[in-house]
Amino acid sequence: MTTTPVAPRRVGFRRGVLSRLALAGALALPCMAAQAAQDEPAYPSRPVNIVVPYGGGSIADLVPRLLGNQLQSDLGLPFIIEFKPGAGGLIGADYVLRQPADGYSILSAATNNLVINQFLFSKQKLDPLATFVPVAKVVSVPLLVVVNAKLPIRSVDELVAYLNVQKGNANYASPSAGTLPHLAAALFLQASGTKAVHVPYRGGSAMATALGAGEVQFALVGYSTVQSMLQSGRVRALAVIAPQRLAMLPTVPTVQEAGWGKLAEAIPDNWWMLVARKETPPERVQALSAAIESALKKPALIKLYEDAGLQVSAQTGPQLQKELQDEAQAWQKRLKGLDLKM
Repeated sequence: MTTTPVAPRRVGFRRGVLSRLALAGALALPCMAAQAAQDEPAYPSRPVNIVVPYGGGSIADLVPRLLGNQLQSDLGLPFIIEFKPGAGGLIGADYVLRQPADGYSILSAATNNLVINQFLFSKQKLDPLATFVPVAKVVSVPLLVVVNAKLPIRSVDELVAYLNVQKGNANYASPSAGTLPHLAAALFLQASGTKAVHVPYRGGSAMATALGAGEVQFALVGYSTVQSMLQSGRVRALAVIAPQRLAMLPTVPTVQEAGWGKLAEAIPDNWWMLVARKETPPERVQALSAAIESALKKPALIKLYEDAGLQVSAQTGPQLQKELQDEAQAWQKRLKGLDLKM
């Protein structure tokens, strides 16, 4: 019986080939990753959704829409406004958190969404500062002290006197419980030593209509929310909580001029900011921040915001996160002093 001998180096030869192939593959991985990064289109390369956590027809709609139009003109890509209202902004925030962290779904957030609600609503489990990263602060919203025009009230002093006579029976409006107009009015009552009943509505438009109809007596809101009511004479502005008068309301004094400078100290500005999921690639956040910063320097966009009673507040960069943390701590202390029934 004849046997065929096995080549003694055959197994070793196979192992050597496999080892060399594995090494070649390992060396190729960085090159493949680099090639993939080069092949991926520059961000943004397709439409970007700006999620608004409130209904349309108010500042919540106006701020991202004006910015989105400018970005679309600058970048040649659609910026689509997507409304996801409800639960004081939580539904919209949760929706963004369920989208891919790729920078194509971002949240347009107000002061209450990022630095207030987590202390105001005991059932809220979302920590916005831990789950979102700031892209850019867009505008601040000076608040007006406004009343129904049928009331014989033409100054902050007269409003305070009226509230004292009413002994807690007057009403004030807000676009929703927990929004800054709600909290600003509560801070106004605290600073003036008066009382009134809070009546929340479903959005700024509904609130403005109610104020103009006399369902409620006063509110603290941004100009654009009550612009039509002011122009029609159904609502009267008593003062603006800002260092300067508004250009479109030159006869309306600041609270300092009205003798109520302490209101400026007690009531912070409302603002609007764009944020993305925390896991969004930093280079995409930076790219969008740079595009927004450039857009907010355009005179045409600045004028559109100013005509709506808004002040451009273009801020970007890592320092925004620290500012938000500081502001959140300040609001946490501020809220402890308010008797709010949520």
